[in-house]
Amino acid sequence: MRTISYRKWIDYVAGFFSLAAWITLFGSGLLISSGPYRSKLATSFSWTDLAAAVSLYTYTNVALLTCLAGVIGGVSSRLTFRKFEPISETQSESTLPDGQSVSISIAYRVESPLASMCRSFLVYLLYIAGLAIGIPGGTDALSDTNPAQYLRIAGLLSLLGFAVGYDPTLFHAILANIPAPIRKKTRE
Repeated sequence: MRTISYRKWIDYVAGFFSLAAWITLFGSGLLISSGPYRSKLATSFSWTDLAAAVSLYTYTNVALLTCLAGVIGGVSSRLTFRKFEPISETQSESTLPDGQSVSISIAYRVESPLASMCRSFLVYLLYIAGLAIGIPGGTDALSDTNPAQYLRIAGLLSLLGFAVGYDPTLFHAILANIPAPIRKKTRE
């Protein structure tokens, strides 16, 4: 099996461009309405109008932001923990020659940022599913958002996307601290 040598500069470049794209998308989603571009698409098709509508419409803009946050989290964790090698999932811990312990958490931190992006996209899908199921009006809640709503939605999902991209075990630890619902004991 041939191994590909790790080049740290690739992660630096990917991280920089992902961060620049996140800031650009966030700013444009906050400041520019997608309505005019969607209206133009309803009457005639144009690739530029489609690209603008996709990047500005709240649903797709937040999906892209969440994925970019996952990539940024994956790149930053990979840059931080690159000296460790991942271990298999069957082992809970391994010991390096210098006595340091390597956990599954570190194994996640050195994987490809594309895997981090896929996990962060799952955060977006869970949010959208929660909207569709749990809120009256469902997905219409995002169809006409104001800047304050957009800021909260994009900020929350980007934060969760970054956390899942950086280290999914952190996200699991946060969820484990949420108390389970109190259940009534049934008498027999």
